[in-house]
Amino acid sequence: MTLKSRIISSIIIMLAIVAFNVVFFVTTINFDVNFYVRIVCFALNVPLIIASSIALGLNYHQMVRWMISASIILFIAAIAYLLILKFDLYSKFDSAQKIEIFLTKYGAWAGLIFIVIQFLQVTVVPLPGALTTVAGVALFGVWKTLLYSSIGIISGSLFAFFLGRKFGIKLMVWLCGKRVYDKYKKFAKGRDKIVLTMMFLFPFFPDDILCIAAGMTNMTYWQFFIIMLITRPLNILMMEGAFKGITAIPLTGYGIPIWIAIISVALIVVVIAFKYSDKIEGAMIKFFDKTSSIFARKRKKKADDIEPTMEQYSLSKSCYDKDNVIK
Repeated sequence: MTLKSRIISSIIIMLAIVAFNVVFFVTTINFDVNFYVRIVCFALNVPLIIASSIALGLNYHQMVRWMISASIILFIAAIAYLLILKFDLYSKFDSAQKIEIFLTKYGAWAGLIFIVIQFLQVTVVPLPGALTTVAGVALFGVWKTLLYSSIGIISGSLFAFFLGRKFGIKLMVWLCGKRVYDKYKKFAKGRDKIVLTMMFLFPFFPDDILCIAAGMTNMTYWQFFIIMLITRPLNILMMEGAFKGITAIPLTGYGIPIWIAIISVALIVVVIAFKYSDKIEGAMIKFFDKTSSIFARKRKKKADDIEPTMEQYSLSKSCYDKDNVIK
């Protein structure tokens, strides 16, 4: 890095750290923030300043980029935390009943608002998909919720995929370098579709991160849309159907090992899909090829049965002969 680049980088890092501390200080003054949260947040300044000084002093290009990203992320996180506390977002949307009450205020517009909420929970707002889906079932019923959720979630997934395609690759190359990105791309090639399909089927994985990661692969928009069209409605139906059983499992006592087992099974399925992705994809291709060839033979046979051949016409002495009819 040139001296000018290091000066600009140091100014960006310094401004981001100062802005983070100002925002968090305002938050602590206006709201009752946990004591340990205060200590941890203010203590983050020390390693960030030390690491930034080392990176700038020794001219570690990659490390400087990491420090710029870390300081800006801290600033954005502080703003988000302030807004969450200011508008009391968590207490307003921490249960399906509260989401349902919020939606009922909008009457005929409730369906459109619900679609927007489902769009946002994939892209921006950290709302659990299970809560919004259950609230939708209580308000709209199973099939309307399936329709509204599919529209909102698939739209949000495509937008997140676009963000990953537009900015994710550039950000990863900027943070990690072209060589690391090429290694990741080579490692994920041929595995992305199978693994992501399996992960989208389970509600335990973060939707927004998965969609952004998908945008950083070789997957096309059309392929991603097909995967969403298959997995999203199935995922929503599974959440709708299994919610009563899942809510019966507590997050304490005997429920903990059950939850561990459920998540473990999901992870094992994803790992197996990743490990044997080539074989699974090859088997799927063979299956589709075989199926298409069977249908092709049937269509050909049907056409042969209907259309007369030259040999059949040649059996008649005259084209006007009454026997020159295919029976």
